[in-house]
Formats: sequence, C-alpha cells, structure tokens
Amino acid sequence: MPQLFQLKVKIFFIIYALFAFNQVIAGNATALYNVDVLVKNESANTRWGALKNGLDEVFVRISGDSIVMDKLKRPPASRYVKQYSYEPVENPVLDDKGMVLSHLLKIQYDGRSMEKYLRDNAFPVWGEHRADVVIWLAIRDGKNEYVLKSTDQSVIKAAADTALQRRGISERWPLYDSKDKKIIKVADIRGGFKDPIIAASKRYSRGPALTGSLIWNGKKWQSSWSLLMVSGDKLWSIEDADYNSLISKAVDRAADAMGVVFAIHGVGKNQQLITAQLEIQAVNSIKKYRKLENYLQGLSAVVTVKPLKVDDQSAIFEVVLRSSEEDFLNLVKNDAELTYVEPIYVEPTKKQKPAQVSAEKNQRVVNDLAVESSAITKKIDNTTATAKDNTANNAVNPLPEDVTPQLPIYHYKLNN
Repeated sequence: MPQLFQLKVKIFFIIYALFAFNQVIAGNATALYNVDVLVKNESANTRWGALKNGLDEVFVRISGDSIVMDKLKRPPASRYVKQYSYEPVENPVLDDKGMVLSHLLKIQYDGRSMEKYLRDNAFPVWGEHRADVVIWLAIRDGKNEYVLKSTDQSVIKAAADTALQRRGISERWPLYDSKDKKIIKVADIRGGFKDPIIAASKRYSRGPALTGSLIWNGKKWQSSWSLLMVSGDKLWSIEDADYNSLISKAVDRAADAMGVVFAIHGVGKNQQLITAQLEIQAVNSIKKYRKLENYLQGLSAVVTVKPLKVDDQSAIFEVVLRSSEEDFLNLVKNDAELTYVEPIYVEPTKKQKPAQVSAEKNQRVVNDLAVESSAITKKIDNTTATAKDNTANNAVNPLPEDVTPQLPIYHYKLNN
C-alpha cells in the first residue's frame, strides 16, 4: 500500500510538472525567437529584406556568436518564419538614409528548427534558459557622476536595453539604494573590483555581472568593462564618439564571451547520446519541483528529462544529453541554479531496507499539492492507467536495491 501511494505522488508530480512547464517555457522561447523591425512600408521587397535581417539576428542570439553569419551558410528566411504582422508607429523615425520608418514589422521565427540547423552544421546552441545579467554602469558626463538604476530614464540605459534585447540577454538593473551603497561604491564599478560586485549582484541574480565605466572627455566616450562569471572574468576597453555604437560593441563583446560558456556543441551524428542521473536535494515543494523541471528542460545541453524518484525532500532525474558530460557540468556550474554537494553514502546491512517515507508524511505532501493545484488533480484519474503502463517502460520506479546503477550520477542542491 505505501508503495502504491508513493507511485501516485510521483505520477502527480510528473503530470503537474509537464503541464506547468509547457506554460512557463513558452514565454521565454517567444521572446528569444521574435524580432521587431521598423520598416518604411509593407511592400514585399521591404518585408523580405527585414525577414532576412531578423533571421540573422535570431541566429546570432541562439549561437552566442556575433559573427556567426560570416561562417554559417544562410538558409532561406521563408523556411523559418512562422508568422508576421504589421503595426503602425505613432512617432515615425528616420533611418540613416532619411527614409521615414512608419511601420513596425513583428516577426516570429521557428527557433527550434533554427537551433537544429545550427547543430546539423556543427555550430553550438545557446538555449532559452538564460540567467539574468546584473548591469552596473557608472557614468561621468562632465561634472555629473552617477550609477544607472532600474528606475532611471536615460538614453544610455535605453541603448543598453536595446543592445541586450538584440542579443537575447535578460538584464537586471540595480536599485542602487542604501542597501546596495553599503556594499558597492562607484569606485568599485569603475575598477571592476570583483568581491563587492559579486556581493551586491547576489541580491538580483546568480548569473553573470556586467560592469561598465563611461566617461565623456569632451570629444568621445571612454569606457572600461568587466564581465564576471563563475568560469572566469573578462576585461576590455572601448572608445567611441557615439554612445549607441559604444554600448552596442560592449554588449556584443559580453554576449560573445557568455556564448563561449553557455552555447553547447552537440554530439556528432554518429555518436551516441549520453545519459546521466541527477540527485537534487532541497526539492521540498511543488513550486521548487516546477522550478527545477523547467530549469533542466531549458538547458541547451539536455534532450530529455525523466523523473525517476520524487519524495518530499529531493528528486532524482535521468537526463539524456546532446553534449559531452563535461560541457553539461560546466553549464550547470556557471548557471549557479544548483550547487554541487558530496553524496551521502550509507552502508546497508543485508536485512536493511531502503527508508520509506511514512504514510502520514506522504499524505501531507499529497494534501499540500492538492491545495495548490486542485484543477490538475482531477486529471490524475484519467491518466493513472496510462501512467502505470508507462511506468515500467520509462523506469519511473527506483532501481531494485540489489542492482548497481551503471549511469553516472551527480549530486546537487537546488538553490533558493
């Protein structure tokens, strides 16, 4: 009876997670594969030019390489356009040639197929899971010196937002309130000092931190930049009379550096996909389980994710990788959503049986889940029979205690 009860708990988790994942991940993918282009009219020639430029932009985003189109044979844009539409522009602008851009062309591309095209041509793919990048920009324009905040309205901030969106990077601007100022000073941002930057950035994201120091000397902007990541730091300087051009170059430099870390090469066509297991602790609520499932599914190195065991404190997943184990582990390390932990080994006696979660604890878990998602609970009766049939085929049950797993297993803790 307890084993059947545990199976129902697992089935509930699987059904709920799949339902939630489809809704959450759709929004991320939509932003990554969509492009908005200002155009002068709705003519076919103008549209096809915009569709081609938009295709290039998406390929740059998902490859993590600003010059990927210099190396990749460009396929026809029509092959990957899912849909497009026009919207009028309230305040038309002029392009470099003085043409009035009065229409906004909104394009949605088939990102999954574009990712496959990259892999088929041996290019890496930077998937839709992307940690927020914390942006620290210190500006000195004459006598004024300030740090750009999330609430600021600034042409430099707007230029940075546009460039980051172009590269598919999700940014977090700091509040830079009294709490931040106790940790990080303007001098720390200008010098790219790692310790205070990392300490202050933890408030906003576990992802990379990008710092920039921009100074106007009367003729041009002088800037120094640093990108702080788990895998290593990057430093560079740029000068330009035009702040838009300078910001665009700096963001491309940062995005390319992140692409080297986060874009994953797939295995060769004749190579076998790698399978591994992940035991992840601190998965003690449906919200955390959903977060973990979404995270694993969103990794570009992962083909499939299959839950093997779930209890009220941890979860075990089997993942099939399209990358090497080393690339996958490096990706997880840099994402900082999971923390590696040493496995706890318990020497079993001959008569010892695996610890079972009490029926009362199981009941509490099920009750909590039912309260949070009563609508999904109704689907269990209709899917239980199918799930039970699939259980044997999909290896949802834990391995028998007398069988030693042959797959590599890695142990992590889910960060809050």
